[in-house]
Amino acid sequence: MAGAPLPAAQRVAGRARLFCGKSDGRTRLQRLYQDGSAKIRLPAVQGDPLEAVLINTAGGMTGGDRLGWTIEVGAEASASITTQACEK
Repeated sequence: MAGAPLPAAQRVAGRARLFCGKSDGRTRLQRLYQDGSAKIRLPAVQGDPLEAVLINTAGGMTGGDRLGWTIEVGAEASASITTQACEK
C-alpha cells in the first residue's frame, strides 16, 4: 500500500541590493531593496565607512535555497560589508 506523497520541502528565496555614495563628505545610503529572507541592516555608526550586515532571516542555507546580494559603492565612497554571526 503506497503512502501519501511527501510534501515538497520549503525553500528560501531572497535578494537584497544596497547602493551607497558620497554625499556631504560622508558615505551615505542611497537605495536599499530587500525581498524574502534577505535583509540588510545598517548599524548606527558615525563617519566612514558605511557599515552593513547581510542577514538570512531563515537561518542556515540548504539545498535549493537561493539568496542574491548586490552591493554598489560609488566613487570615493567606502563600505564595510559583513554577515551576521551566531554562537551556541
